[in-house]
Amino acid sequence: MINPNFSVKRETLGNEGNLIVVVDDFLSDPEKLREEACRAGFRAPAMLSQRKGYPGIRAPLPSESSALLIDELEGLIRREFCLTDGLNSVQSTASFNLMTVPESELGPYQTIPHFDTSKRNFFAALLYLCGEEHGGTAFYRHNSSGYESITPQTSESYLDYCYTELNSKVIQKKYFSESDDYYTKIGFVSAKYNRLVIYKGALLHSANILSSAGSISSDPRVGRLTQNSFLSFE
Repeated sequence: MINPNFSVKRETLGNEGNLIVVVDDFLSDPEKLREEACRAGFRAPAMLSQRKGYPGIRAPLPSESSALLIDELEGLIRREFCLTDGLNSVQSTASFNLMTVPESELGPYQTIPHFDTSKRNFFAALLYLCGEEHGGTAFYRHNSSGYESITPQTSESYLDYCYTELNSKVIQKKYFSESDDYYTKIGFVSAKYNRLVIYKGALLHSANILSSAGSISSDPRVGRLTQNSFLSFE
């Protein structure tokens, strides 16, 4: 499943120097995984009805593909992020994701960069099963606080900032992309078929959509199809 000749690039971002790992040609046969996505049963996450969280639908990976993928990702994360031997993998999930919410239907928190969790050793691994026309993933600094990642100590104050700022401006119903008065873009990884991007879930980030007409779709053959894995270590 995994291409033994994949290439790895490391990049540090912003004032905090957070590490981003980009792996190209990750799978030996990515089309097989995309075919699995085409047969998968996608469903909307529970939070979507509240206009919060991931703005789209998800489907679980078949168990065999999930086990192989998570096993490789665990080793890759341990090596690239220099995790100590004393940390154990305590939780992992793997799913197919498709963005399906039109910009006109986004909730306020879906229009700004987000973080997955404030846990220190929680990692997101995003595998693009779509091309460059679907944009990419960008990373940000919150201007008022200077935060580029969120910790357990800063999460409450950051959410207070968000609440105040969202209630003090006219919210633009669009997916976040470039810098504005509240956030500065500090890094960007372009979408590329069979490209894997790994980063800590605490980083402020957002999907960047270049072509909403094609990216916002429930068809895995057309839309912004990604395979998303989350791994936590303690």
